[in-house]
Amino acid sequence: MVAVAQFIPKDLKEKESVLAVLREHPELPDFILRASEKAEEIFPEVRIALDTVRYDEWGPPVSMTLHVVQPWSEFGRAYDRFLNWLSPNPEYNRDLILVMPMWAGPLESHR
Repeated sequence: MVAVAQFIPKDLKEKESVLAVLREHPELPDFILRASEKAEEIFPEVRIALDTVRYDEWGPPVSMTLHVVQPWSEFGRAYDRFLNWLSPNPEYNRDLILVMPMWAGPLESHR
């Protein structure tokens, strides 16, 4: 879990919340580590964050947000490549974790 620690929020309350979910589901840190390695391979300079914000009442207990900073013209292909790895992955338990690549690149690249 040490490698996953870099993705845990600094806010003490949120940090405790994320750690509680990871303790309750010991299979999650290994998946998070593999997913982060794949994200770093596909999305240069990606910033990864974990949180326990549920966007719906039926949402999973933890989210892994990938803040992708590459130009918009490259994001679509990279996004598809990542989802092609993620979606069929038998370790990806959608009931436990939401993995969400989000474009956070330069606005001028969107035109």
